[in-house]
Amino acid sequence: MATTKFSLEGKSLKFDTADDVASYAEELRNFEQLESIDLSGNTFGVDACTALADVLKTKKTLKNANLADMFTGRLKDEIPACLSVLFPALLELPDLHTINLSDNALGLAAIGPLSDFLSKHVPLKNLILANNGFGPIAGSKVAIALKELAAAKAKAESRYSLETVVCGRNRLENGSMEAWSACFVANKEIKEIRLYQNGIRQEGIEHLLLYGLADAKKLQMLDLQDNTFTVKGALALAKVLPSWSEELVELGIGDCLLSARGGVVFGQALANTSSFPNLKTLRLQYNEIDIKGVELITEALGTKMLALEKLELNGNKFSEDDPIVAKIMDIFEDRGFGELDELSDMEEDSDVEEESSEEEEEDSEKATARDLEEAEDENVPEEAEDDEVATKMGTLSI
Repeated sequence: MATTKFSLEGKSLKFDTADDVASYAEELRNFEQLESIDLSGNTFGVDACTALADVLKTKKTLKNANLADMFTGRLKDEIPACLSVLFPALLELPDLHTINLSDNALGLAAIGPLSDFLSKHVPLKNLILANNGFGPIAGSKVAIALKELAAAKAKAESRYSLETVVCGRNRLENGSMEAWSACFVANKEIKEIRLYQNGIRQEGIEHLLLYGLADAKKLQMLDLQDNTFTVKGALALAKVLPSWSEELVELGIGDCLLSARGGVVFGQALANTSSFPNLKTLRLQYNEIDIKGVELITEALGTKMLALEKLELNGNKFSEDDPIVAKIMDIFEDRGFGELDELSDMEEDSDVEEESSEEEEEDSEKATARDLEEAEDENVPEEAEDDEVATKMGTLSI
């Protein structure tokens, strides 16, 4: 059976000129049914990209392009020039649905050719952009381009919907959350979103969840790890969580400073939702969740999350020797599958905290209940208008 993949992965080759890449371009040209190409871990200059583009535009069967880490050591103005010759070639490929551009220093300098391409490439189904140095302004432009792509897909009657967006480690921050919210509202078939490690604080998380993801009925995987929730983000999550319950497979909110009260809010949301029949992974590490929150999560584990295979709770504020841990282990053992991560870095409350009065605990419980009641009364905001996204960009600053 003829191979359908061309790969130069991790060869650390340097291509400056057309001659440098000529032998590989010829090899590519001889592929009759090229479906996948991997150029990652090398470095390409403008002339080399031009020669490569001349071949790529003829490969109409190409479906997957890994273009990660392919501009190491290039000057700031070289990268947008390279993209300006590569992207027009990729636009000619009718089935190129998966593109990885991670670990390229794109930033604001390359946002012009990138956003132009993203707004027009109607076959795009899976987009992976991690560690590109965007910041909130360039990040907003990426999101706006993907919103425009939704309209282009509808006009072209594309058989490909945007299903996966990965944009982690890009300093998206609060300032880009209006644009990303509008993007996800426009792309209604979205199934996987990974916006981890982006410096998004609680106001931005709240906006994203309420404005962008409240009606993401087909969402299967959400990774917002290493951002900041606090109780504000937890309340927003509690409000939208039931709308994902039927499809959700993985939820990652580890290292998000959920807080003790936020842990209770989240636990109550899990316990009060009818069921999560497909949820297999729940990541909650390093969130300052205390025993009250863990008890509610355990209750949901036993009654609502019957398919869960992995629960991560390390680094929270309860003891690994607490009976609740044994109860979690018993639930998994009785099912015959599932595991709890190793609780090797737990943060127990100090004696002073443990001696807090019953009155203080009662006030905290009332405050949490009041917050939940207020969240239930609020209406989920409608999608922001285009001009609002443009004029308010950055208003959610930290």
